[in-house]
Amino acid sequence: MTTMPSLSASSIAAEAVIASQPQPPIRLLLLTDTALTNTGGSERFLRNLVGRLPPERYAITVVQLGADNAPGETTHVTEAGTALRVLNHPIGPIYGLRGLRAIRDLRARLRLEAFDVIQSQHEKSDLINLLLGPREMAVRLSNRRDMGFLKSRRLRHVFRLVNHRYHSVIAPAHEILAALAEHEGLPTSRMLWIANGVDTDRFAPVPVPRRQALRQALGLARDEVAFGCVASLYPVKNHAMLIDAFASAHACDPRARLLLVGAGALAGELSAQAQALGLGDAVRFLGNRSDIHQILPALDAALLASRSEGMSNAILEAMACGLPVVATAVGGNLQLVRDGETGFLVPSGDAAAMGDAMRRLVQEPLLRASLGNAGRRRIESEFSLAGMVDAYDRLYRRLVGRA
Repeated sequence: MTTMPSLSASSIAAEAVIASQPQPPIRLLLLTDTALTNTGGSERFLRNLVGRLPPERYAITVVQLGADNAPGETTHVTEAGTALRVLNHPIGPIYGLRGLRAIRDLRARLRLEAFDVIQSQHEKSDLINLLLGPREMAVRLSNRRDMGFLKSRRLRHVFRLVNHRYHSVIAPAHEILAALAEHEGLPTSRMLWIANGVDTDRFAPVPVPRRQALRQALGLARDEVAFGCVASLYPVKNHAMLIDAFASAHACDPRARLLLVGAGALAGELSAQAQALGLGDAVRFLGNRSDIHQILPALDAALLASRSEGMSNAILEAMACGLPVVATAVGGNLQLVRDGETGFLVPSGDAAAMGDAMRRLVQEPLLRASLGNAGRRRIESEFSLAGMVDAYDRLYRRLVGRA
């Protein structure tokens, strides 16, 4: 197995920062195809990063290319209260008129503002990153957040031709880097692994009285066993298989409940499926929620049935809250969930296997507690948010000669 270079907090010793004289902040330009405020995992990662990098060391500009964003300049206020400049350049295809205009405007801005580091995530942003003038003008980083399941063969070929132009390609899971090596010819010399991190203060188990209050707010009785899935309602997340698996667990023990957090195009179809299976109120669709840190501690276990996955923030947050996880054995799930230790891994698309794991968790409360406690300990030791941000901070400083 190929050894992946790493900048995780656990694998690199702390570096001393000796400031002989005041230095200007590192000018960081972040390109993303979507909006910071979206509920997906890649957006959550970006919010966590920009909200926690030391503001005295960074001047951050975020460029949003999503077509749903109104053109112009806005401000994003982080959880810490720091105001970030956000530039909206909504585009369709990057070779269309709006795409070409965005490239022209960003090239002019790069010449004017002299950014030190340009980091992109998602396909359009990655390609535009490489079109913003000569490589020597700024350090170019590509942050690959998933297994590339939406890339066509043609697009994979394009990246095979241009990946060498990035100074580094970063991914949160070894499986993503392995896929890039296989499908895009990415050499190990360009690879960096920095795991996602989770805020272990915000996402944490709560005392019993508080947990009971949270369960009551969700309409959960004391004896019910609540499974939860936090994921957008899109085909790649395979909620249809998840509902089929839950139906078998519920038939075995009617105390089982399923709470689905997230919105998407399949909401109506999935609701009809649950009704057709006779699940009634046992399955609840909660839509998008901003209080996931208060929902997870009220649950008994977490589920994820994805057909493809990078490094799931939903799994990280569930484990941080002390929940056992049942997930499909795809992508970064293999790195996060230790089968039989912090939860269970099942083959992708195997509703019977997932249903068996769910039935076992319904019937064995001591097992739920043991797996959940082990997951919480693992998050604290290996996937802290502070460790993730520190790794990126040290990477940027090293690349611009500030380490």
